[in-house]
Amino acid sequence: MPWYHAGSNGLSVMALTTVPRSDDSMIRAALVRGTLSCQTIDELDRALNRELWQIGYVARIEHDPANRAVLLVEISTGR
Repeated sequence: MPWYHAGSNGLSVMALTTVPRSDDSMIRAALVRGTLSCQTIDELDRALNRELWQIGYVARIEHDPANRAVLLVEISTGR
């Protein structure tokens, strides 16, 4: 997913196995809403978790060690 802020050129999103595939479209929509208004990684972290919490998930964000321009986003159950 593209995100061109804070020196990043995209997000690599992975859901853990505890996240049902049937929720993919809700998670994708939450990611899009969360990324639209953010300029920094801290803002992105807060926005994504606010959006995902509403549907029962949380996100963990970190830089990809192999490519610092990509942020890794891991989605897991949070409730």
